[in-house]
Amino acid sequence: MIKKIQAILYATGIFRHYYGYNYFLQAVLLAVENPERLQSIRKEVYFPIAQENHTTVANVERNLRTVRDAMIKNGGLKTLENLLGCPLWGEKKPYPKDLISVFVDYLMNS
Repeated sequence: MIKKIQAILYATGIFRHYYGYNYFLQAVLLAVENPERLQSIRKEVYFPIAQENHTTVANVERNLRTVRDAMIKNGGLKTLENLLGCPLWGEKKPYPKDLISVFVDYLMNS
């Protein structure tokens, strides 16, 4: 599962050197384990990641936004659209939880 997530991240222009890479990976894994966690993402996903990494929820959120922004800058949203076979957001900037959800849906249905 981890290799599959990493392959998608690499295809969307996200590599290990980005702040938030590991947090994004952890978030997707937690949500794949239990997709209902996406409904309370701060409590069920961000908080456990913050605890495990000895940081704050705000820091986790900020670093996930870094991943999102880098993905947009690197053209990764287009790659995700091609992967999923449908348009995603148009001009709207997705929330990090939206991207996590897209990864979870793709991984659970492939």
